[in-house]
Amino acid sequence: MIDGIASTSVANSPGNAPNTRSVAPKQAAIDALPFNSGTWRVEGSMGLYVRCRAKSKSFLVQRKVNGKVIQKVIGQVGLAEARRQAQRIWTSLRPPAVDGKLTLAEAWARYLEEKPLAEATRRLYRYNLRAYLSAWSGRSLEDLGNDRAGVRALCQAVRRRHGDATAAQVKQMLSAVYRYFRRVNPDLPPPPTEVVDTPPKKSRDWALSDEELRVWWEAVKRLQPLKQVLWMTLLMTGARASSVLHLRWRDVDLERGTVRFEVAKGGRAYTVPMPDRLARVLRVWKEQCPCSEAGWVFPSPRRPEQPMAAVRDDKRGVASAHHLRHTMRTRLAEAGATPDLARIALGHSLMTDVSQRYITPSLLVEAVRPLMEAVAERYAEVLGWEEQEPHG
Repeated sequence: MIDGIASTSVANSPGNAPNTRSVAPKQAAIDALPFNSGTWRVEGSMGLYVRCRAKSKSFLVQRKVNGKVIQKVIGQVGLAEARRQAQRIWTSLRPPAVDGKLTLAEAWARYLEEKPLAEATRRLYRYNLRAYLSAWSGRSLEDLGNDRAGVRALCQAVRRRHGDATAAQVKQMLSAVYRYFRRVNPDLPPPPTEVVDTPPKKSRDWALSDEELRVWWEAVKRLQPLKQVLWMTLLMTGARASSVLHLRWRDVDLERGTVRFEVAKGGRAYTVPMPDRLARVLRVWKEQCPCSEAGWVFPSPRRPEQPMAAVRDDKRGVASAHHLRHTMRTRLAEAGATPDLARIALGHSLMTDVSQRYITPSLLVEAVRPLMEAVAERYAEVLGWEEQEPHG
């Protein structure tokens, strides 16, 4: 028993192990599971399952230890709480290290515990370990360090089967975990990923042309008002989807004309000026949007106390949010933005050289405003917007 959490040990047999059906890591998806449907694996969380009985749904964690499947019941809690508890329980159940040495699986779990990573990044790490490195998870880091040829062969096999991007990602993550613990234990051999060649990344020409923007806008106009305002915000800020989805009204200053993105890559919250056209749209939307006690600008239609979980309208002809981010960067260049001001507008890191580290982005918000206004006006010209943009 761990901290009052009931636990049971079951034999390692297919009849006793939870089945392989999986469910998306969203509360709405958990709620939609039918009662009496058995046990489902929650995607993105190592060892987390939800068991659907006749009148209840409860979470449990399962992990194989020394040939046996150990289950620890979390109980009837929300998905967010279940995932928090599952990470702690999964780590507590880790198998003993080989000959007292740190295994790859143990190092991987501790890396995710100790590093301040975004949840999406954590899910990606867990997936890559499970999908591509599971056969190596029980080997010690020292063993991997001494098997440079094996690591090279592994990465080459991933590249042949799954492509350059996947191979580069697996190599990068394996290297990050290994180097992290080599700082603690300098006696480990040099990183084995040093002998793995990474193909050069091809740049993505994702910025939308004028004609592509018009096609995009025609598709957006067919969406519900919530989605229309969301896509206009993405277009006129160039922010990442996760940043916009987690906006609260307290982050939107309609008087000063600024937006602060608290959720951003690398934990770098940033503030950008809001074009007048976007401010008008959001002012109207604030009066019309569904009530949300949490103050979300874009609350979930089904669960207003939570933000929208995702923005996927590609099947309706709407290009992705990252296409709009590339478009914003291209249009900023068209408007004459310097590289530093463009980075500030997009919330990019200013750590490329010593001189840029001296820049304080918060003091340059107003310097960015004319550029954002110019881009918004360019969009208005291309899309044929009237003085008052459609807001549903």
